[in-house]
Parts: sequence; structure tokens; C-alpha cells
Amino acid sequence: MSLQKTELGWILASKRRGASHRRKNTSCQDAYARSKMVEGKPCIALAVADGHGDVKHDLSEQGATLAVTIAVKTLIEFFNNFANNPRLLKKNFKQDFPRLVGRHWRQAVLKDAANRLHLQTDNPIDTSQLLKRYGTTLLVALILPDLLLLGQIGDGDILRLFQDGDLCKPFSHATELIGNATYSLSSLEADKFWQTATLARTKEEALLLATDGLSNAFIDETQFHTFARSLLTRISEFGIDSIDAALPHWLDQYSEEGSGDDITLLIFNDIF
Repeated sequence: MSLQKTELGWILASKRRGASHRRKNTSCQDAYARSKMVEGKPCIALAVADGHGDVKHDLSEQGATLAVTIAVKTLIEFFNNFANNPRLLKKNFKQDFPRLVGRHWRQAVLKDAANRLHLQTDNPIDTSQLLKRYGTTLLVALILPDLLLLGQIGDGDILRLFQDGDLCKPFSHATELIGNATYSLSSLEADKFWQTATLARTKEEALLLATDGLSNAFIDETQFHTFARSLLTRISEFGIDSIDAALPHWLDQYSEEGSGDDITLLIFNDIF
């Protein structure tokens, strides 16, 4: 089910295999996960990951799937532990979330590799090279009634969209990297490359999380932001069910005519 209604708003999700992947008959390297909790304390946890996908990262599809699963679980655990103390929630998210997610992801990767590759525990393993095979980016969001906790390692986009047409991009891209290089959960000291933010959430705003296959399908960032705003306009005009039905076709078209890459898009919508 790609469309989900929650107490805080709607969640719309779509994951599409890129045009170049279809031509080469390779699998989609993206992944997403979402979770929600009510029980008097509503929250939504979202995660999107983009496995690196080349020969050096031949298990990145599994790395991305592990990343989003672990991320939403860890977000919910943070909420459970600190829901009654927003100050500690914000502090611990910034200080501890990147480290914990990275540690849990590495543990999960080693466990998966032991099963998948039939590794022998008595043989030495080059852990850093093994982790690179699972390399992936990760975007996360924890949505509360009055608070947003956002995090990102590697490329991809998180956008906040408001009813008056305003748009906010909480994180900037790493300008120190060359070409298509990106930070990764498999990077050495990966927790140091995270960007995090704790922001007051306003009513009637939308949040967009997308792998870079979407933004790369546009000529520039301005066109990408215009597309993001247009999604909310279309939801208002045609209804969220209609947009949910049309979105896979739109993303396929953007990949075919633009980036060629996999595209995954998660939208939280509290405007309409």
C-alpha cells in the first residue's frame, strides 16, 4: 500500500526502478520504510536509502534495505525513550542517532554477509571492504505534532513545503566531494558525515524525502523545486488518491527522460 493515512497526515510513497537499470536488467538499489505510533503519542518515522549500485558496491541493494529498516526502528526507539522530554529527544538525536544507526547497520551487514556469503568466522575478514559492498546513503525523518527531527548522510533531498508556496531545504550538498562521490554509511567514521536538524513543525506543511535520481532528472535545482511545489498543487486540485495513482508513471518518465536512475519518493502531507 503506497498511500497511508495517519493521525498526523498522509504518507505517499513510490519506489521505481530506473530506466538504465531496466535496460541493463539490474535491480532497483533504492529502499524506503515508514512506521507510525499512536497510543496517545502520535509520530511518524520515515527513511529513504540509495544503494551505490556499482561493481564495488554489489550488495548495496541489501545495504539500503537494512539501512531503512534499522533507521525507522531506531527513530521509534528514540521517541519511546524521550517522548516526555523534548529537550533530551533533540539532544540525543543529534549526538547519538548517527552513531547508533551506523553501529546497528554495520552489525546487520556483517550478519547478512555471514549468511549470504557463507563467511567462516575463523578466517580473517577485511571489514571495511565488506561494508563498502553494502554501501548506501540514508535520509530520515521523525515527525511529531510540533517537532521535526531530520537526518541525512550522502546525497538525496529533504524538502519542507508550505501552503503559501514557500520551500525550505534543511541540508546542503557536500561541496568538497568530486563528481558523483557521496558520503555513505560504509564510510570510515560515517557518523561524522551526518547532517541533522531539529525544527519546530508548523501545521499544514509537507515534507519530501527523495533519492537523487529525482533531482538529477531536472536541469537544475529550481526546476526540481518547481516540481516539488507542483505536487502539492496537484494534490489540492485532483486529490491525493489521484496523485498516488499517477506518481509511479511520472517517476518512470522522469527517469527515462532524465537521470536514468532509480527514484524513490516519500511525501508526508498535512496541507490538504
